[in-house]
Amino acid sequence: MCESTVYSMDGIKIMEDVISIKIDGDKIDLADILNQKTQLKGHIVEIDLDKHSIFVDLKN
Repeated sequence: MCESTVYSMDGIKIMEDVISIKIDGDKIDLADILNQKTQLKGHIVEIDLDKHSIFVDLKN
């Protein structure tokens, strides 16, 4: 499978095993392999498909 881990820009792990990402403006909806969901406010800065890593710049 192609799960990824989402990190903040300062390297803090936000969510593992992410298989779905939906973006609506500055809202990012994540879902993992167990369909657990998290919503973030910010924007995606980098996606590293080789390392299965996604980096998000969070807004307060």
